[in-house]
Amino acid sequence: MSGDFIVAPPGRVQPPQMLSWMPSRGLLLRVVEFIAGEVADDKLSEKLHHFAEGGYSFFSLSAYTSEQAEEIMVVIRESLLPAVAEWYPDDEEVYDFVTELVDLVKQAQELELIN
Repeated sequence: MSGDFIVAPPGRVQPPQMLSWMPSRGLLLRVVEFIAGEVADDKLSEKLHHFAEGGYSFFSLSAYTSEQAEEIMVVIRESLLPAVAEWYPDDEEVYDFVTELVDLVKQAQELELIN
């Protein structure tokens, strides 16, 4: 079963084409659980752990505050790929697939802020 990770951070102008990453639900949950362990905001960490424990398959940055979404995106951009390299050593296909999420986050962070 697949999952959806929608990179639509609140507080930023949204592009006409949705920024969406569609991993397996297992990979989505593993990524969200990883992010939960990396964020500094305890309430955000708790929400993310709840998501992962619930086995949900639809994740959107728009469900979080601007500050929380920014923190999630920083973790993805700065910390996720080294973790994926540890989880799946010698699996370039998974690494390249997760790189797509990192690239979507970079695109989202370049979007104009809403004033």
